[in-house]
Order: sequence, then structure tokens, then C-alpha cells
Amino acid sequence: MKYLRFLLLAPMILLFNVKITNIFGDRYSGQAGHAGVYATWKGRQYRRMYIIPSNPKTPMQLIIRAFFTNAVATWHVWSSLKRLVFSYLVSGQVMSGFNLLVSRYQKAATTGATLPLAPKEGIKQICSASNAEENAAITTPNPFPLTAEPVKIGSLTYSPLGENGDTIEMDAYIDLDMGDVRIPAELTTVDGRKGLGDPLEAGDKLVISYTSGGRTIDHEELYECVGASIPAKAAIGVAFRTKYYPIDLESVVMEIWDKSLADYVDPPLESLEILNCKYTMVAGEAVPEAWIYFDGTVPTAPESKVDYTSYAAIYQAKLEVTKVDTSFVTWRRYSDPVGQILIAQTIEDEAYDWNLSAPEYLSEIRAAQSAVLATNHELITLASAS
Repeated sequence: MKYLRFLLLAPMILLFNVKITNIFGDRYSGQAGHAGVYATWKGRQYRRMYIIPSNPKTPMQLIIRAFFTNAVATWHVWSSLKRLVFSYLVSGQVMSGFNLLVSRYQKAATTGATLPLAPKEGIKQICSASNAEENAAITTPNPFPLTAEPVKIGSLTYSPLGENGDTIEMDAYIDLDMGDVRIPAELTTVDGRKGLGDPLEAGDKLVISYTSGGRTIDHEELYECVGASIPAKAAIGVAFRTKYYPIDLESVVMEIWDKSLADYVDPPLESLEILNCKYTMVAGEAVPEAWIYFDGTVPTAPESKVDYTSYAAIYQAKLEVTKVDTSFVTWRRYSDPVGQILIAQTIEDEAYDWNLSAPEYLSEIRAAQSAVLATNHELITLASAS
């Protein structure tokens, strides 16, 4: 009789007295009748009352929801490197990096404070020595393999030399590793440094199309003219940067959008793609590679050349970044076989202390670094400890 009574009451027990974890270790979640709602969040089990939330859609409620939507959109636009910063910032807390960004965004939006800025990011290249290099006779093939590698990001330039009449002037260098676009000289006409087209005017745009990680990006805007030119951005530290990276080799098209014509100028600008650091594994060994690719006119004069800096990479160098004067780690990574360490840091949490070390080398220690200084592209030479 007791057994029969238990069977009759079992549905009610399951409906109103659900256990989150039973004796077999099974976990349950969701609504149990009107008794409550059960769930697990970041490894913690909890129960809350079952309620039907009111939804008056007040003006403030709609504003808060819009802020939340914008925060989520910001998170999804950011690169995985930028999102990883927030994962470091919540170390030891029962929350995710996503939760931290949304929390900061909501607090700033509702109080009128500055919204969270995109974290700064860059690549540190770690080496034991570097060398000035020159490759001449770069007429074929296209793409052209460089003879010394890996290459310092932002160091390669092209010289159109020779008696055969090569006068190709590069309008843009694209360092593919992180999507940096360098403009070696001010552009004042719609056909770039050829200087034969109509003058640039306010509203004209510099755009780039490319592929990256399976994405096809059409006409991403890099700069809109406010005057009659596109400013020079010759140094890697001030280069334009694409939304996505790394960029695939042989995929770039640089163009000017002419406001007066409401169309893109044909032909595209002269640009040179540079793959500074790549490696493939051959028989268990990392083999470095570096390539260039002319997107427009390919040089014909054998005297045409590129100059750049190569380096001897240090593998497994350790970079650890902490909040200034604390032991709270905001970044920790090791260099890959071509000596690269990708890094990102938030502006809101600066300043940072910075420690780079490698076996058999003297450490590089820096104090009170801004987010910009802590993350900018940089070739770092470590001295031998012996």
C-alpha cells in the first residue's frame, strides 16, 4: 500500500520538489511547475522563484535594453584577442569576460560616463639579433618569397629602381599579420601617387576589400577625407587597421570611393601585401616563411628591390603583464616558433607592469606602461645571459 501511494504521489514530487542533482549525478534545469526554476551557472546550482515578469516597456526600460543590445554587439564585433583580455580581468571571480564588459557598458551608459573602449592590441616579436636585408630582382614570381625570415612588422619598403623605366610608387603597404595598412606618402588625387586623376575632396573614402578567416570583406572604410588628401601613415604605430585579421595573401584590393561619382575609381590603387611571419611544420621542425605580393603592377626592372629587417626568433619567451604595483595578471603568453607574442590590454585598467623572460637571456622589465605602450608592435632583442 505504501509503495502504491508513493507511485501515485511521484508525479507531484517531480513537479513540486525537483532535485537539481539526483543520486546518479544527473542534473536538472528549467521550470518545475510553478514551484520554481532550477539552473546551473558557472558550476553553481541555484533555484529561483517562478514568476511571470512584468513588461511595462517604460522609456527607461527600453533605453536599458538598448544599452544591453549595444554591449552584446560590441562583444561580438571584437576580435578573440580583445575578448581574451576580459577573461583575464575576471580571474578568480564567478563571472565571464562577457559579463564584465556588459556590466561596465551598462554602468557607463546609465551614468553618462565614457563607454568601454576597444582594448589595444599588437604583436611583440622576440629575438636574439636582427639584420638589415635587401631583396633585388623581385620581378617574378608574384607572390615573391623573401630570402630572410621572419620579418619585422612594418619594416619592409619597396624601391622602384632601374633604367628600364619602373616608376611604380606604392600607395599602400598591407602588413597582413594584424591588418595594418601603411600609407607611405600623402595621397592627393583619386588615382593615388600616379597624380594624374581628379583631386581628392571631402567625402572621398579610402577603402579595402580582402578575405580573412573565411570572411569576405567588401569595401571596408579606412578613412574618409575631411579635406583634399589622405594623410601619410608611414610608421606602423600610426597605420590604419582592418576590422579582421590576419588577412589572406593575394586577397587585397585598395580603392578610392569618389563621392562626386558615387562610385569606386578604376583602376585600384597600387598596394603591396606583406606576410611577415608564417611557419609550417616540416618533420617536426618549424620552418619560417615571409612573402610579398603586388596587388597591381608587378615590377619589371631587375634593379627594383625591397628593404626590410629580419631577425633570429626566440621560441617560448614568456611575457607576463600585471596591473601596476600588483601581482594581478592581465596577460600571460609564450612566443611561437617565429618569436611572436600577440597581446591586448584595456585602456580603463592601465597602467601595467611588464616582464619578458626567456631561458639563457636577460629579462626585459618595464614599469607603469600605458595600454598603448604595452601592446604596440615591437621587435625586442634580448641579450644573452652568458
